[in-house]
Amino acid sequence: MVTWLNNATKRNIIQVLRDILGEHPRYRGDKDNVQNKFSFEERPSRGVIVNGASADRVVLSADNYMGREKSFVMHVPANGKSGNTVEWVRENENVLQRTSANNAIFPARPGAYSFKVLSVPNDARGIPGTLSVTPIYTVFGDELITFRYPDTTEAQLNRTDLYPDSLRLYLDGRILLRPEFDYSVDYDTGLVTFFREMPEGLEVTADYRYSPGTVDSVTFNREEFKVDIIDGAVIAFGDRCDENDEFTIVVTEDRVETADVFGGKFEIDFDLVAFSKDAEDREKLADYITMSVMNRQLMLSNMGMELLEIAPGGENEDIYNNETDSYYYESSLRLRLRVEWSTYIPLPIVISDAAAVELDPSAKSIFDSRVTASTPQVFNSAALRVGNSFTTERIM
Repeated sequence: MVTWLNNATKRNIIQVLRDILGEHPRYRGDKDNVQNKFSFEERPSRGVIVNGASADRVVLSADNYMGREKSFVMHVPANGKSGNTVEWVRENENVLQRTSANNAIFPARPGAYSFKVLSVPNDARGIPGTLSVTPIYTVFGDELITFRYPDTTEAQLNRTDLYPDSLRLYLDGRILLRPEFDYSVDYDTGLVTFFREMPEGLEVTADYRYSPGTVDSVTFNREEFKVDIIDGAVIAFGDRCDENDEFTIVVTEDRVETADVFGGKFEIDFDLVAFSKDAEDREKLADYITMSVMNRQLMLSNMGMELLEIAPGGENEDIYNNETDSYYYESSLRLRLRVEWSTYIPLPIVISDAAAVELDPSAKSIFDSRVTASTPQVFNSAALRVGNSFTTERIM
């Protein structure tokens, strides 16, 4: 999915043709007989072959810069691994439209969702790969306590599964309290103990992260799109998955700039071969496909594929099959499309919590001013898609 411009478009066309056959009562049982070249184990009595295509050059220039993308989600490699198991992550527009009128609310909780590949898919046996997912949710402005009495020394957080060293307490929403000087926290129980008297009537709020645990049974396949792992996100798995690969999907509370976007268009041709054992049925199948494709011009446009030309071609009536001792009749069609492409170059993302730190021996926590952080890790990768839908398996 990163580099296969031709393959991505061809798979879209194959799916469209399968949908077309599935809508006709006569051809409904043949929809799986739409294939890329002659990839049948046993040739069926009727079907469509999508032969090789030709395409013009994908020209790159300064005009290809489309701007900077803002999103609730971003994909970041982790722990020095490539992160190439996932090609890209995007918002699921259909889910966001159901969540809020202006798509301004992301349904999943903000935080960092940490992934590790436990096993890669076994395509030969049809066995999917498996992932472990550890969500680390982020909470902002959680109300902890409002001081009513001068002798108050303890307060209980709403969570007991806090992520280590993630707590920050604010007095009156603006003054950052100092750990081990103003307070201490038991990360196992969520109990906060204050060391000094706080002004009466002021509120203390808490920012922190917590993790409900790890899920080890998430499955995936190569070149598959998952919309059920993180609510509101489309996760595109490619064909570069690697065992023990790790990556993180960051979900933010508000949209932030995540990538520079480059894009353009290129033209591509496909040769379709409609075949059948019956000559008249072959002609009806070819005519039905031709009319159905023309009727789907708007749908194709919404997928980022503009139909430029559809041309019925010649017929062949003497293709003999030795295995079945029968003849096949073929009709050829040519499709010419103008296809949108775009590539996303993620901005350098600094994961501050993943940066190595060098502690002064007398420092008590990472909040201590004596902690010196090393150079932050910067992550870069690239992803490309063909088409402009982010909500179905036709996404590329």
